[in-house]
Amino acid sequence: MVQNANIYMKDVFVPDNNRLNKAQSFQSGTTPVLEASRLLVAWIAAGIAAGAYEAALKYCLNRKQFGKPIAKFQLIQEKLSRMLALCEMMNSNLVMVSQAMDRGEATMGMVGRTKGMNSLLGRQVVALAREVCGGNGIILDNHVMKQFMDMEAIYTYEGTYEINALVSGRELTGGLAAFK
Repeated sequence: MVQNANIYMKDVFVPDNNRLNKAQSFQSGTTPVLEASRLLVAWIAAGIAAGAYEAALKYCLNRKQFGKPIAKFQLIQEKLSRMLALCEMMNSNLVMVSQAMDRGEATMGMVGRTKGMNSLLGRQVVALAREVCGGNGIILDNHVMKQFMDMEAIYTYEGTYEINALVSGRELTGGLAAFK
């Protein structure tokens, strides 16, 4: 839980020797932090999605209906396959962007796009995981609902999909900002 508070200051003087040297502007101070934290959040989204997939697969292999595991049913297999494909897409993009970050070539748009897409795709994975578990998908013992709730928190953390899409779009269009 993040503790938030309002801090009010009036007529405050900060001597030059107490100022943070590298904090010259809001953008120069926050951009590297946002790039790193958004990429971290994108990795967290991928981890949550993978955990939801694994929990759903385990459930489907063990849950019997009509005398056989529900994993034998075609629509369950389609959903499990789609979940894994989404997880693989998330991870592939993360590897590419993380390597670009290591080389110093990642941009705010690239990182924002990755965070936004991973949280969006992750939401799809956890929804499918809950779906294949049926009514048991909302029971905490199966772990799927916990991952569902965690993904909702990740979706808004460090900017929603829409905000990150706008950051990416601004970069793709050469700085044409859809917001201030």
